[in-house]
Amino acid sequence: MKMRSKHWVGWICGLIIIFVVAFGTILHVNHSNKLVKKQQTMQKSSIKSQRDSLPKNSKLSDWQLILINKQHPRTSEIHFNQVTVDDKQIDQRILKPLTDFRAGAKVAGYDTTLVSGYRSIAAQTKVYQDSLQQNEANGMDRETATKLTKSVIQTPGSSEHQTGLAVDLAGSDALAKYPALMAQMDEFKSQKWLIKHAADYGFVLRYLKDSKSISQTGIDYESWHFRYVGIANAQYMVKHHLTLEAYRNILRNAGQN
Repeated sequence: MKMRSKHWVGWICGLIIIFVVAFGTILHVNHSNKLVKKQQTMQKSSIKSQRDSLPKNSKLSDWQLILINKQHPRTSEIHFNQVTVDDKQIDQRILKPLTDFRAGAKVAGYDTTLVSGYRSIAAQTKVYQDSLQQNEANGMDRETATKLTKSVIQTPGSSEHQTGLAVDLAGSDALAKYPALMAQMDEFKSQKWLIKHAADYGFVLRYLKDSKSISQTGIDYESWHFRYVGIANAQYMVKHHLTLEAYRNILRNAGQN
């Protein structure tokens, strides 16, 4: 009898364990499904919120939203009215915004240096080749040198400096320490101010530091490269932490072509 009792006890314990495991699995699956549905709902709500708050007058075809990158290269020069600032050329339409941007920095106590503006395809070719050759001179093989160059410099025809709407702008003190332009320039208050207030003047920091943004732009973080997109667009992009590539996709999906 004792043997039979032990047998039944063992059998019942086994059933209980199976039940507990099965019940726990069901609870886990249900919890996981609820989390997935909640995340999907939040994502849809976020997308709807983004679309509802889009600048209504912004369109993909607007001149300030032109896109040039590795996926959208431009083999011919873009023609626009050029104006010279500190011996650099820019699109005349961003002269006032850029002047106001730098004046704002000055009032805040920061001198700035315009490092570069418009760059022709020929000029971009030279910048690219110079970087490639320097990397090779530093001991890298061709493949490694090319990979490094492409991570920080757009290939000729793929640089938005061709638009005349992009500028490399630095706090003069940051540039003095990092004359070759380094991400670490954002250690300086001057560069932090430029990054924080760029949208107030219609500019955005074009190449952000998070991995998602880098995968979209194909360029590593640059704390000095600003792009004019217009105040409404810039403020929206900063609020939602968007690259120009991502912002244009939102406009496209919203039918604002």
